[in-house]
Amino acid sequence: MASYGGSSSMMNNYNDTRGALDRQQQQQQQQNPGSRSLPYRGPGGGSNSSSNVRPGGRFAPPVQDPSQSEPWHQISDEHRSEISDCFGLFDMNKDDELDFSEFRYALQALGLSHVARPELVAAFRARAHPRPDWSPLPAIAGQPPPPQAPGVVDLRLSREGFQAVAAEYMAARDPREELLKTFGLFDKGGKGVITVDDLRSVVKELGEDVPENELQSMIEQFDVEDKGGVGREEFLNIFLSG
Repeated sequence: MASYGGSSSMMNNYNDTRGALDRQQQQQQQQNPGSRSLPYRGPGGGSNSSSNVRPGGRFAPPVQDPSQSEPWHQISDEHRSEISDCFGLFDMNKDDELDFSEFRYALQALGLSHVARPELVAAFRARAHPRPDWSPLPAIAGQPPPPQAPGVVDLRLSREGFQAVAAEYMAARDPREELLKTFGLFDKGGKGVITVDDLRSVVKELGEDVPENELQSMIEQFDVEDKGGVGREEFLNIFLSG
């Protein structure tokens, strides 16, 4: 792990391990729909333990092939898998459609909680269709006529519609945002640097056998300022430098 390739390999192993645990949690939530808790996906901070932060497919920039016209084909395979898994998790009644509440929570679980509600409503309306049993309410004498078009609560979004909306947001996302979330996974306690102790902790979680000298060598290789750890800028440079 003394080289870039080695550090990248370990981080992807960490990603795969956390992803497997996350899928297990999703299965448990599907079996117990009453407890629909959202995985924490905020940036690194004082309480960012690996048990409640899910990295997903984070180590490649989100745009896979910008020459493609559809955002679904622009994003990485990892992101496509994550979107599909998230749809299955929040489709609570398994009718292969999402209502607006399920749609909103699903996007939050994908790390898109920054999207303003009016924008969410517009995106949902643009691709959703009326639920099959919807019909206008009957008119009542002396009262304003009821709407002749379905409201947001009467709309449903298909799997393909959700994939299109989520992919569009993901394709537009800055890859640095994803990498900084990953940085927070390794930076235990929010110190602002990844130390040898942090790497040792990750290795222990993975159950890997990495020699101590390789852990030391990785930090020394990328700690250009000799501050005892890899900072945020250095971490970004590892993955984003050409």
